[in-house]
Amino acid sequence: MKISLFNFGKSGNGRRILPAAGRARWLAGIGIATVTLGVALASTLWVRSTLAQRGGGDATGPSELGTEVPLKSVSGAVLNKFDAIDATDNPCTTSTAFVDMPGMTKTYSQGGTTGNSRSIVMFQGEWIPNTGRAELRLLVDGVVQSGPGDSASPFAATEGADDRTAGFNFITDAQTNGISHTAKIQWASVFGDSICVDERSLAILHR
Repeated sequence: MKISLFNFGKSGNGRRILPAAGRARWLAGIGIATVTLGVALASTLWVRSTLAQRGGGDATGPSELGTEVPLKSVSGAVLNKFDAIDATDNPCTTSTAFVDMPGMTKTYSQGGTTGNSRSIVMFQGEWIPNTGRAELRLLVDGVVQSGPGDSASPFAATEGADDRTAGFNFITDAQTNGISHTAKIQWASVFGDSICVDERSLAILHR
């Protein structure tokens, strides 16, 4: 008689038993399932461990907790001027500390005579080809602007070897009206791998 994994016999007292061949197959199946589950768990733990060893991902902080906390909100602002710059060279860096991105510094004259205003600083760049993860931040007059990109909320603009265009739109902190300010983009390689950018632009909308 052909024995399958689900072909049960009966013992002398009427209880169902699994024949020897069936028991062997059943135990083998349990073993394979256990090994498969073990491999899956080990793989998951290895990935998490690797990310932790490489600086805990991009350490985006509050956003990973799923809590929306608006740091800045602007309504009805009048930004009637803009200054901009672009570049087409191809700089790279492996620095894990933030450094100035070549060509992405621009001085602008903010309107008004008293008080202060916020501005919008927009950056876009073509990333080619990268082996690392690139972080960005904005400085105005040498001061890191609060919010996305600061030490509490670092973020990655791009990662991986695919050519892509990516950037960020920053809202500045309040800047004094009636004087000139200098905005600059800084970048860093999260893990020390090479990050490169080609065509790129920096545009500032202000009073």
